[in-house]
Amino acid sequence: MMFKIMTRRLSMLTALLALPMAAVAQGTSTSSSDLHKEGIGLIRSMEITARDLQYNTEWLRMHTRSPNTSQEGHNDHLWQIKQLVNNELQPALIRLQEIQGQLPDWHQDTIDQLFTSAHALAADADSAIASHSNKGDIPPAVNLEYQAFVKGMNQHAEALVKTADAAGEYAKAHQQAVEAGLNVHRY
Repeated sequence: MMFKIMTRRLSMLTALLALPMAAVAQGTSTSSSDLHKEGIGLIRSMEITARDLQYNTEWLRMHTRSPNTSQEGHNDHLWQIKQLVNNELQPALIRLQEIQGQLPDWHQDTIDQLFTSAHALAADADSAIASHSNKGDIPPAVNLEYQAFVKGMNQHAEALVKTADAAGEYAKAHQQAVEAGLNVHRY
């Protein structure tokens, strides 16, 4: 029962993430500097969430090989992934998409990459939950379909971490250049 609810909610997230960016975009009167700072903050928060996702997906990946790992262990980590995607990743992505058109090009490219990885992670999480719940008593160690979805989630979480980390480092270096008085574009 819990997996059916998880699957339904994760499916709704997958559908929401699939919305065209224009459908969630809204105009604001906030300055470009404020939006830039907000965008950086959202990307940093996504990096933290992505690291938590990566921890959970890595745990699942490592324990899909062990016949001694309990189904409850897998259930717990799948539930954590669902919570992180729905409660932390999704709101940050929605807001980033709302302000995306008002941000510099490099921000827009970063948001596109984050969106692509997050959408793929949500789809693999939805499939992993379905595979895990549909196979009932089959241990993850012999459920090759589940293992493939877990591997995909792990790869997408890693891509989220790398993209968000690189964007955060770039923004930090840019800010340091501005503060040092270098002739760089100000946001």
